Amino acid sequence: MEISTFELLAKPIAPVDGLPADVLPVARRIVQGYFLNISNLESFTVAYRIQFTISKPVGGDPNRIITLGLNRNVGLFIDIAGANNEILLTQNGEVYSASFRIPARQTASVELLPQVLNVLGTSMLEVRGFVSLFRRQILPRPLPPVKVLLNPEIRGTFLPNGFPSVPNRSPDFDQINYSLAIASGKAFNEIPAETRRQISIRPIFQPLLEELSNGTLDLASLETDNPEKARMLVQLLAEVDASDVNLDDLNTLMEKLDIPVRMSSN
Repeated sequence: MEISTFELLAKPIAPVDGLPADVLPVARRIVQGYFLNISNLESFTVAYRIQFTISKPVGGDPNRIITLGLNRNVGLFIDIAGANNEILLTQNGEVYSASFRIPARQTASVELLPQVLNVLGTSMLEVRGFVSLFRRQILPRPLPPVKVLLNPEIRGTFLPNGFPSVPNRSPDFDQINYSLAIASGKAFNEIPAETRRQISIRPIFQPLLEELSNGTLDLASLETDNPEKARMLVQLLAEVDASDVNLDDLNTLMEKLDIPVRMSSN
């Protein structure tokens, strides 16, 4: 279900080239993120998938994409009456998605935010697109919609030009926030289950399983990446349809490679 548009910014609010020195302070920079409050109205925990579809940048402008990994310019977080917890974002073309759970009758703040030190220290950020939300569906059985209350917002902070590298004895910080129009036109919504995708096991797992079987999987050299790779592998396994075709394919592959593990849908 489409929820709203979104816009991430880390840039001057006006062009600075050619501005006189006495006018330059007016063109402050803004760092702006997207916030979505979600109230789970059901009497059970619900797993959701959120998707951010960005506008494809003209000419591949790096300031208009979401960068993941070590040099990321964006982070996704969730807060349910506590500390912010980061959620892993994955990319498929112009679509960035993540999964999370909200306990029964709880309200969460899901936040897509610029990574301030990265975007201010290197270049600008200007990403626009739209947000979709679905009920997560792991197994191929049909699931009914779930009831939620939604409130999407944009929140931003104005920063002095040159901050933080240029000293400023009287820093001028202001904040803005405003609600976004919801696509359905109402806060109360029923979120449908996502459409299951059939994932082919063999091309995804065969190289990894072959290296594991013949002892050439060099985890030590990838030590710094292992936590992120492990999270991605768990998420990928959760997305695999537990169909007889997929499970038979995976089990046959592991048997041929003498890996004493079998998977089932039970």
